[in-house]
Amino acid sequence: MGGKDKLRWECGTCGQQHRGLATVFGAQAPDPWVHATATERQAGELTADMCVLEIEGTWHYFLRGHIEIPVVDAPGDVFSWSAWVSLSEESIQKVAEHWDDPERASLAPVFGWLCNELPYEQSTISIPTHVHNREPGVVPFIRLDPSVDHPLVREQGTGISLHRLAEINNAVMG
Repeated sequence: MGGKDKLRWECGTCGQQHRGLATVFGAQAPDPWVHATATERQAGELTADMCVLEIEGTWHYFLRGHIEIPVVDAPGDVFSWSAWVSLSEESIQKVAEHWDDPERASLAPVFGWLCNELPYEQSTISIPTHVHNREPGVVPFIRLDPSVDHPLVREQGTGISLHRLAEINNAVMG
């Protein structure tokens, strides 16, 4: 295989083959859903954007959003981790009530905990976040707590290089 063939990848959304570096990777569900029993999943609900799951008698609520990271040597380019955060019942209800509201972007950010293990040496589970809603049709923006000492948090704050983007592509797609 030549070097150009390594830059081909299959999109998980459209199923098409693409060339170049992928700029969005993510989980189809929060990790608790993946690790839940079949019975727990059957009692819960998972859509493309929200998840409800009862674990050991307690209901848990999840929302999908994007952790956006600027690509510093490609101005205007952004890499995104599509990830899930856990929210309080009150927060998920507020988001759900305004999901199709054109004014959704004006809602105050809601607190959440990151609920996906991303390919970093240090665990990404339970990094505190603030989820910023955007207009309908646009995935919410996940702002990681900048006081947390974690490579992912630093990358969101300072950006990544194209070389780092290639490393992420290799880590995810092999």
